[in-house]
Amino acid sequence: MKNYFVHYWKSTTVVLCILYLSFASPSRFANIPTFDNEDKLVHFLMYAGLCCIFIFDFRLANKNNNTKSTLGYLLCLALPILLGGSVEILQPIYFAPRSASWFDFLANTVGVLSAWVFMHLFEGLINKIFIRKKA
Repeated sequence: MKNYFVHYWKSTTVVLCILYLSFASPSRFANIPTFDNEDKLVHFLMYAGLCCIFIFDFRLANKNNNTKSTLGYLLCLALPILLGGSVEILQPIYFAPRSASWFDFLANTVGVLSAWVFMHLFEGLINKIFIRKKA
């Protein structure tokens, strides 16, 4: 368990921030300037960032392994989607006046899938700058 926190502290921090933002009272954010559907953009960016951090942490934790773990990458994809779905289900049940939205879940999922594609398209560059440099 100690190794998990050593390797995945960035992912854990982002998850905790997303949980806070998802379950905090909407009145805490009432004075923030907005535009139409800005919450969908925020959902997209939060979950894209979470997926990127998961993949980055996974690569960093496994930088000495030459084999790619398909299961590890699938978890980096599935965990943010499951988190987004769980948050949408729990919001109206335990955190009224929050409500669930299929469009929020869709924005979360599109963010995760976009980040996953981005991280794989730029895998070589990311490894060159961040992963192999620290080895």
